[in-house]
Amino acid sequence: MKIEFPKAYEPKNSENKWYGIWQDNNIYHADETSEKEPYSVLMPPPNVTGILHFGHVLNITLQDIYCRRKRMQNYEVCWFPGYDHAGIATHAKVEAQLKEENLTRYDLGREKFLDRVWDWKEKYGGIIMKQLRWLGVSCDWDRTLFTMDDSASNAVLEVFVRLFDDGLIYRGKRIINWSPVGQTALSNEEVEFREVKEQFHTMRYYFEDSDEYIQIGTVRTETIFGDVAVAVNPKDEKRMHLIGKTVIVPLVGRKVPIIGDEHADPEFGSGFVKITPAHDPNDFLVGKRHDLEMLNTINPDGTMNELTGDYAGMDRFAARKAILKKLNELDLIEKSEDYAHNVGFSQRGGEPIEPYLSDQWFVKMKPLAEEALKVVQDGDVKFHPAHWTKTYEHWMNNIQDWCISRQLWWGQRIPVYYTEDGKQTAAITEAEARTKLNVGSDVPLRQDEDVLDTWFSSWLWPLTTMHWMAEGKNETSPDLEKFLSTDLLVTGPDIIFFWVARMIMATKRFKDVVPFKDVYFTSTIRDGSGKKLSKSLGNSPDPLNIIEKYGTDAIRFTIIYLSPLGQDVRMDVDVDDQDIPSMELGRNFANKVWNSGRFLLMKRDDAENDDPENNISVRDLKDADLTFADRWIISRFNSTVKNIDKALDNYKVNDYSKIIYDFIRRDFCNWYVEIVKVQFADSDDVSYKKALMAHVIGIYDEILMLLHPIMPFISEEIWHLLDDNRTEADSISLANMPEYDEKLVSEETESKFAYVQSLVEEIRKLRSSMKIQPQQKVPLQISAKTVEMDEFLNSQLSIIKSLAKCSTLDIGLNLEKPDNSMVSVIRETSIYLLLEGTIDKDKERERMNKEIQRLERNIFGCEKKLSNEKFVSNAPEKVLTNERVKLASMKESLIKVQENLAELG
Repeated sequence: MKIEFPKAYEPKNSENKWYGIWQDNNIYHADETSEKEPYSVLMPPPNVTGILHFGHVLNITLQDIYCRRKRMQNYEVCWFPGYDHAGIATHAKVEAQLKEENLTRYDLGREKFLDRVWDWKEKYGGIIMKQLRWLGVSCDWDRTLFTMDDSASNAVLEVFVRLFDDGLIYRGKRIINWSPVGQTALSNEEVEFREVKEQFHTMRYYFEDSDEYIQIGTVRTETIFGDVAVAVNPKDEKRMHLIGKTVIVPLVGRKVPIIGDEHADPEFGSGFVKITPAHDPNDFLVGKRHDLEMLNTINPDGTMNELTGDYAGMDRFAARKAILKKLNELDLIEKSEDYAHNVGFSQRGGEPIEPYLSDQWFVKMKPLAEEALKVVQDGDVKFHPAHWTKTYEHWMNNIQDWCISRQLWWGQRIPVYYTEDGKQTAAITEAEARTKLNVGSDVPLRQDEDVLDTWFSSWLWPLTTMHWMAEGKNETSPDLEKFLSTDLLVTGPDIIFFWVARMIMATKRFKDVVPFKDVYFTSTIRDGSGKKLSKSLGNSPDPLNIIEKYGTDAIRFTIIYLSPLGQDVRMDVDVDDQDIPSMELGRNFANKVWNSGRFLLMKRDDAENDDPENNISVRDLKDADLTFADRWIISRFNSTVKNIDKALDNYKVNDYSKIIYDFIRRDFCNWYVEIVKVQFADSDDVSYKKALMAHVIGIYDEILMLLHPIMPFISEEIWHLLDDNRTEADSISLANMPEYDEKLVSEETESKFAYVQSLVEEIRKLRSSMKIQPQQKVPLQISAKTVEMDEFLNSQLSIIKSLAKCSTLDIGLNLEKPDNSMVSVIRETSIYLLLEGTIDKDKERERMNKEIQRLERNIFGCEKKLSNEKFVSNAPEKVLTNERVKLASMKESLIKVQENLAELG
């Protein structure tokens, strides 16, 4: 039966059709009872408020490549999807809605506010989970987890209680990142640093009853009301004699001691540093070391408090200006200078964060970090690229306690209960708390108002996705037994501490296994000028629009092709059109794959048309039938399988994309398919033609399997078109991945064929240098150096003649150079292009002389430009590099044209 193979590939039609079929047939659902070897991957949970961006595209494509490949290698693959409740971000979304109604969360109260959040989540939340389907993800959607699901929350509360009971969770005062807009603590991950240009003010701190003073600099004059000491480095020989003296804080009038502490840098500023423990993390540590008073002078909303006198109630930045003005009036400012430094901003509120001394809940991290460090050092968890191990080790060896409380209502509420007389305990329920506190139902209990940091649910992701403590008491589950430890985590290096390290800690603590064996750290995606893709910069087009234009497979392929392990991704972005022209690479490749499949089926139909009664059955090509080219493609295919396996096993996914691209585009399409055309045309044997096309399509079928992990839609579409016996219940996803067969690899065959390729390519270059039209056939002679090479080349004569577009081709041993011919030599083989009747020699001489003059003019101009010191000193390095490359290329072209002119005579 003849299969209708459309002329052009329509990505949208294929993607919509096949993703629906895959889901309807549930082919990506994992069976935890299977006896197959397991392979599992945890999808990093995107925020419930999130929208698809190119970081997701890269991350998800990498995971999908491994899941699809392992599934085709007969593993029981489970890819666990889910999404994160994003405490602060979701809170902000709903509070913005309330603001439009002239309401606040306090007007609604906690319970009604949470009802609104759940309503918002059902209506708008999880949009990104729908968008991920556009990328063709082969995850098990039936296992989707939301971090606020009851099963996840049960585990979160259980972990809090256990750590509390073990003395690893405590409440204490620490400097935390504070959001005055959200009025909550922030994790470091929720703070982004930007360079800010401000003024650095050097103030005068006078000694008591003296006209002498020391100079101390600060940007934040509003914090002087919290000054409790001045520090000097105890090794600072110029200033150490002042330790123990007293100075007066300007404007405030407070007497404070000069103390010795290594926090003071003798080389920075005056060598003195004011110590404000409640408003600076380093000062806080100094305060702890010297048992200093900690004066908090700023309110939670960012206004100054009662300790600041006349400035109380004033916004912190307005107070900064007013205090500076007063200090100048009192002649207490030595100097003010421009100063650029990094300032932390809240990702959600957008305001500068406040380092803030606050009562918060913390997890003691050092006891948890020891095991988590050891498993990485021992190789139980491997990082790719490996250099991130050093970063991890440094952080783990210098780990600080983790602030886990947030002053929000959306999230798992901290399960700590208090009596009126100050007793407290952690418990899953109030009834359990009463038992632990040994109090009856008549004693009032109050639960802590704060919620847990979203990361406190995320660090349990390897456990909660597999239903650990889902019912509050189950230590294991079928999924845990089958799929933990997982095999691969793909994530960004920016959350190596916030998430990766903590997951290792939690999983080791509660299950005594590692959560994953390999961690692949993705690259940062940048535009052509090196700027990180960002919607705020306007250089990050909507991926869905790009998918609409180029197709999912093209996007997936291109982003992997451009992403070497451990290096940033560079993509050209057309900001005006919000387009990414780089995606043409993937689209063109998809079209190449499609067109080759269409051509092969057409040739199969031609062979069948030569046997209208279908009297000749399709047979396998026997060894005797296999041509040199047939043996070459079989060898190259198996070498490619080996190289792909090596690349993917070593997480060099970029190499995989290049290997499959080069094999399909160059070896298969540009060479083998062209040779098949010759073999097909040269034969009158219908039986051979049928066998040949069955053989070629069989190889092509396996090529699609190699391609499927990175380009799932087009490979599925063509795979079905190749065989009308395949139904929608069948899928290439479930086919067996080709395996490397060493017996079918011949280095000698590949080397000899590479020689034929070089020969044909050299002939094409020779034709091009003479401006001979691609379709014009030319007479040619080839002189072989040895008898063996002469015999081999003659065995390939019809192929060389066809591919090199020869009208006649003579191959002989040590032939003399014919008169009136152009010559080129490659690997001791001479190629003679006969000019008689091929070109008009006079016109060609005229063209060459004009070309020589043009090149000489351009070379002179380029050399003059590069010898201009002003141009060289002012031009960007990229421009200079382009000019130098252009100059070298023009010089090379000039030599070639001059040689051709000399040959022409």
